[in-house]
Amino acid sequence: MRNPWIYRAPALAWGFLIIYLSLAPVQHLDPGWELNVSDKLAHGVLYFAWVVLLYFGTSRAYQKPVRRRKMIFYWTAAVVAGAGLELFQGWMSYGRSADVLDALANTGGAIIAIVGSRFLHKFLA
Repeated sequence: MRNPWIYRAPALAWGFLIIYLSLAPVQHLDPGWELNVSDKLAHGVLYFAWVVLLYFGTSRAYQKPVRRRKMIFYWTAAVVAGAGLELFQGWMSYGRSADVLDALANTGGAIIAIVGSRFLHKFLA
């Protein structure tokens, strides 16, 4: 059997990227140029990509579709992580603030990822 962590490594790295982007001081995240993208869209895309990486990393490692129980676990982990990071932003004093709409965007991205990944996996298999 293949080592499943090799296929999950991109998802793990993406998760750490989300943690960094969520908790880093605002002045460390300024790229010096402006991109007119909705903050909520960025949240949704980050969590969408994370859950897709988790889903396909797991399905690739075990060479079979991901079970519904594990899909629910991934979605729940994304929702709890997103809500927890929003709470941490509210407690920190680095120019960040907690936003319920950001947490909802995280949840929406995770939902779309689970449904889309499941559909795509059935379509490609």
